Amino acid sequence: MRRSLTHPSILVMAIIAVQCWLTPLVHSQGRSAQVTVTPTADKVIAWSAAGGGVEESLQPGESVVASGARGHTGFVQTSTRLLGFSAGLRQWREVSLGVEERIGRHQLLPFLILAHSNQQVYGFQETRGHWTALSLGPNEKVVHLRGHGHVAVAITNERALGFSTYSGGFFNIGWTPEERVLSVDGSQNGMVVRTSSRTVIFKSQSTGWTEVR
Repeated sequence: MRRSLTHPSILVMAIIAVQCWLTPLVHSQGRSAQVTVTPTADKVIAWSAAGGGVEESLQPGESVVASGARGHTGFVQTSTRLLGFSAGLRQWREVSLGVEERIGRHQLLPFLILAHSNQQVYGFQETRGHWTALSLGPNEKVVHLRGHGHVAVAITNERALGFSTYSGGFFNIGWTPEERVLSVDGSQNGMVVRTSSRTVIFKSQSTGWTEVR
């Protein structure tokens, strides 16, 4: 973990300024298609301007609990799994849920999905068409989900989990027993978490958190 003596407000302002011109062009060139998702009795269909509908059949007894789309990403929660749709790959990708697993909240962004259950946190990257899962501890609970642009974070009672469009996997930073989360703010390529003792920042193209006291 890197530490800096820079004042938190100065560092945050610098990050936001840099983000105005650092956002990779790969997401702004030739990718104007907006996805829509249509659930039916026995399947779900994702539509985009890039072509016709892409179907994913539902299993016997499986029902749709929630669905939505934003930008290039489609999302469906069923009674047995989570489905993510990538407009770039024109494919549905799934992750199965456990028998005793219950989905709580989700964040649907143009290029990623962040969701959590009582057992795990899930992240979906549209550009890769890939789900990542991270197990929660026995007494760990997700208390906040926040996302903006290319980055999202899950805040639990034990740590913060950063997830982005570009970096693979989750990146965590733990809380001390006395530490309390005061606020979570975001910009296109970064999330800033302020606690009672420090400020931590997760950027979309980083592989860890930057801490400022």
